[in-house]
Amino acid sequence: MSDAPLDLAELEAIQAAVKAAAPPRTSVPLVTDAVPLPLFARERDAAAARPTLTELANRWARRLGRPLRAYLGEVELTATSAEEVEPSMIADELRTTWLGAATTPAGGHLVVAIGGDLIESGAARRCGADAEADAPSGRAPSPLAVRLFAPIGAAALGTLPEAWAELWPTELTTAPVSIDAALERLGRDPILSATIAVTGGARGQIRVLARPNVLTPASDDDATSRVAADAAAIAAALGAVPIEVRVELGTLRLRWAEVQALTVGSQLTLPVFVDDPLPIYCGDVLKAWGRPIVTRGVLSVEVAALARPGGGRP
Repeated sequence: MSDAPLDLAELEAIQAAVKAAAPPRTSVPLVTDAVPLPLFARERDAAAARPTLTELANRWARRLGRPLRAYLGEVELTATSAEEVEPSMIADELRTTWLGAATTPAGGHLVVAIGGDLIESGAARRCGADAEADAPSGRAPSPLAVRLFAPIGAAALGTLPEAWAELWPTELTTAPVSIDAALERLGRDPILSATIAVTGGARGQIRVLARPNVLTPASDDDATSRVAADAAAIAAALGAVPIEVRVELGTLRLRWAEVQALTVGSQLTLPVFVDDPLPIYCGDVLKAWGRPIVTRGVLSVEVAALARPGGGRP
């Protein structure tokens, strides 16, 4: 085989042969079904609890009709799928609703928020107004209307334990709560929310809010089904994670005039001696000290000492 360099014609012939052998490209994008995977524990808990809250809302909606119709007349209730929300994003909305809470035997909490025009409608009917006089106003209910609505809210909240008992053999304790107590029960992390829309003689919405772990009560078999993670498997998985290792030769500070005066050939003297130990960082954490060496013409660093917590330069 000749060692002579290839000429232009030979290079073009090789490129043409490679293009001819390559598989044909298509401009049609590949259609795939993208399914989001929950990677964090919180996301996995939310994904597992979302169908449960949706089912609870549907079961409760079937039981809510009786107490609401007794106060508000003919209404229809439709439950929607649960979604993940931030408590801080709905705090202002909750301040204009009637709030109640249900507590599980394990100490978990569900918060119920009833809002919309049905607050004013219920308060007006308790004061003697007839159904024809009720007209949706679209404005937030007044604090007085929320207080007058309290018996209706308590009657609606009283049917939630019945729906809960259809899913779990435990009892709920219900009571009205203040806005501060409701937010404290929900915490700061993302929560799940299912909405029951109320239409007909009165319009509004009933929201069921809960942390994901409240909707996945632990069973008696959980303690025996847990298996300790294999240390070797964890080490093998972490062993494939890339980590940035950074060695600092030194730093210096220059005035702006000195920076402007820099040209090709300028020398910057670092405040470090040749035999001074250099810090070695792993992921921005000081792990060791090293000394610079040259190996086969390549600048390297030799680990001279390990960094100790609270220790300084060796």
